[in-house]
Amino acid sequence: MIRAFRVRFRALMPGGLFWRTFVLIGLLLTLSLTAWVLTLRSIELEPRIEQLGQHLTSIVNITRAAVLHSAPKHRGALLADLADNESIRIYAVEPDDVIEPLPREPIFDGLERYMVEQLGPATHIAGRVNGVQGFWVSFSIDQDDYWVVLARDRIERFPGVQWAFWAAVALVLSLAGAAVIVGLVNQPIARLTRAVRELSHGKRPRPLGRSNLREIRELNDSFNRMVDDLQRIEADRTLILAGISHDLRTPLARLTLEIEMAPISADTRDAMAADIMQMDKIVAQFLDFARPQKAGSAAPVDLSSIVLGQAELVARQGAQVEPHVAPDVIVMGHETDLTRLVANLVDNARKYGRRDDAPAQIEVWLRRQGQMAVLEVVDSGPGVAEEDLERIKRPFTRGEIARTEATGAGLGLAIVERVIQRMGGAWRVVNRPQGGLAITVELPIGSEPATRKPPRKGAEDDAA
Repeated sequence: MIRAFRVRFRALMPGGLFWRTFVLIGLLLTLSLTAWVLTLRSIELEPRIEQLGQHLTSIVNITRAAVLHSAPKHRGALLADLADNESIRIYAVEPDDVIEPLPREPIFDGLERYMVEQLGPATHIAGRVNGVQGFWVSFSIDQDDYWVVLARDRIERFPGVQWAFWAAVALVLSLAGAAVIVGLVNQPIARLTRAVRELSHGKRPRPLGRSNLREIRELNDSFNRMVDDLQRIEADRTLILAGISHDLRTPLARLTLEIEMAPISADTRDAMAADIMQMDKIVAQFLDFARPQKAGSAAPVDLSSIVLGQAELVARQGAQVEPHVAPDVIVMGHETDLTRLVANLVDNARKYGRRDDAPAQIEVWLRRQGQMAVLEVVDSGPGVAEEDLERIKRPFTRGEIARTEATGAGLGLAIVERVIQRMGGAWRVVNRPQGGLAITVELPIGSEPATRKPPRKGAEDDAA
């Protein structure tokens, strides 16, 4: 039963740490405030009954003595003065009086017992007589019975509505303070969450600051060291890849020459040459991925010309391409980097944007949008699993279809990621509702005119 209650309670709790902590603290404050109010009213009840009982008993005794010892001709003026100045009214007890008791509340029950003990067992206490509400107390003078009526607000010092109002004010202030405290406590965790999210997307997060709290400080220091270690490992891997790839270029060129001179059939020669060409493209990808950024060497580049050239190139490779390119879209960057970026995107669409044996259908859009150049490459293939949309941007990772049907090192989109980061742009990969993948790249527009250049003959090699 306890386990079922815990499961049900957790299901009702909000998902975020902030709201879960806030709700728990709010429940604790509500229970504490309720217990405090009940305890206060319970503790102050008996002293309050005794104090009020003494006060009311004194009023009844003084009123009885004043009426008893006043001259008959002055009693009318005395009764009027008590009613006007002291809110004390006196009535004669009639046999046909309709008497209603006081409400059944602890304060009234205690007062009734106390005053009967002090004034005698013949004393009657009522809450309403003949429809008139008040605190009615009977007393006798020379065998005549009278009522002394006091206003109820002398006893009901804090009505229930007033108690509820001040309790609600205290609760709201307590919850506001709890929200501030929970926000301060959860702030380091929120920063760490954002940093972990950036790291999982392949970005280097900003170092976490040092906190005054020992546990948070140790956690942040450990995370910063982990990020530095990962960056060091990445740099070492890139350097190794660059060295190996550079060293492989010479043996591959020698093998190509030996194949051309070897006494083998043309089919065998073409197959071996194709394999060597594939290995050379993979090596070229390694070198492109490991190539360091050239700081301060950016220049205006005609992105429209590059996009049209790469669209034409992929169309010659068998894909059906529909280019929608705005003219003279200029960006600041390196022509080689931008050529690799566009080539990798359209080649990725050509490889994975087809269904069955039909050629890939690709749409390439380039337009200006404010101060950004927006490049969009859309295919009609099967797309990528939602959980893989961010993962395929990482080096040496591919989707399920790419893993089973294509060759390569899995660096195409990783190179795109690096080029975009170097240029200060942004990009996103989404699945289209009608099928296929849509990759959108945003790059800052350059302010200087670019010299239009025709596509180079080696563009196909740069796209590898």
